[in-house]
Amino acid sequence: MCTNLPSVRSAEDEVFAELRRRLVREAVAALPGRCPELVAALAEDPPPTYREIAERLGMPRGSIGPTRARCLACLRVLLHAERYA
Repeated sequence: MCTNLPSVRSAEDEVFAELRRRLVREAVAALPGRCPELVAALAEDPPPTYREIAERLGMPRGSIGPTRARCLACLRVLLHAERYA
């Protein structure tokens, strides 16, 4: 089996992938408070350190993890609701 061959995605796969990306972007934008900025920072490549995020968002470094957990839980709820809307 050849493992070095590039994967070929169909046009349909590309359309659905773009739709998923758009739905996630919209759900992130709909998050409350600092969540959109926090989720966006955590999705950067490479992600900034918690210290950098704390400085950027003006929040205590120790609150980033718990806030992240709440934001991602809320994001899951929004995406789940969108899936079944």
